[in-house]
Amino acid sequence: MENTDCRSYRKNYGRFLNGKLEGKERRLLMKHVEECAECREELRIQYLLQEGMFRLEHGGTFDINSDFERMLVDVQKEIKQESRRTMFFRTAMIVFLGVAYYFIGIGIVGY
Repeated sequence: MENTDCRSYRKNYGRFLNGKLEGKERRLLMKHVEECAECREELRIQYLLQEGMFRLEHGGTFDINSDFERMLVDVQKEIKQESRRTMFFRTAMIVFLGVAYYFIGIGIVGY
């Protein structure tokens, strides 16, 4: 039986497979698919159908199951890179603001 969480994730499979699901939505979908075997299998089926049709039309290879797993690994790598970039920019902003407040506080840069 499908629960509400699964249904809310499944409505985003098309956007995910087309590379149009980003940010928090993509991270949450990936986390759910890692934890929910039923949703992972449903996503795999949609990937196989979409990618299989594309490859039939354009003459590609047919190791689609391996390609699906590789695609999920690639998305996880992208999510980790995005997280690192976000953490870097947040840290840089905190340092910048700290230095600015310090200089304002000691009166070097003032009004």
